[in-house]
Amino acid sequence: MAMTHPLIPAFLLLITPLLFLTHSLSPAHAASELVEGVCHESQNYAFCIQALESDPKTPAAKDYMDLAVISLNLGISNATDTRSYINDMYESPGTDPSKKPALEGCISGYDGAVGSFKSALGELTQDPLTANYDAKVAGDGAVSCEDQLASGGVKDSSISARNQFTLSLSNIADVITTHLLH
Repeated sequence: MAMTHPLIPAFLLLITPLLFLTHSLSPAHAASELVEGVCHESQNYAFCIQALESDPKTPAAKDYMDLAVISLNLGISNATDTRSYINDMYESPGTDPSKKPALEGCISGYDGAVGSFKSALGELTQDPLTANYDAKVAGDGAVSCEDQLASGGVKDSSISARNQFTLSLSNIADVITTHLLH
């Protein structure tokens, strides 16, 4: 029968909690908990996780400020891309002229969305309350676009999907910047 050293069980009792503590204090684990918490507060948990994890800087996020910068940059990128997409559609010679007023309204709405996301990013450190407001109203450009499409009788699922992404990114940024107020 093999005998174990009497100090081995004691050693394991001491080292095991340290391993768990080390894991829970790791930066990636802290960022993961931060993202999980924010996404549970958002309107679309699955989209939130996917969006925030799409940015390679997310695992290094230490606090809400880091996550706010990430989310607002995602919003700027998405809204800028959506504006370009709609503008290309507007300028395409094959676009039905009856759709152009709705598309023009969408372009204008996305000018506002991009501006709001950029303003929020610039205000984070100096004026988090205004940054929070701008993050929230960035979604208004997508709502306006959807309204323009509906009133113009334009059904375009690709624009509607992009509008939903913009609304979701605005919501995520709103949730995160709300934490900066506390």
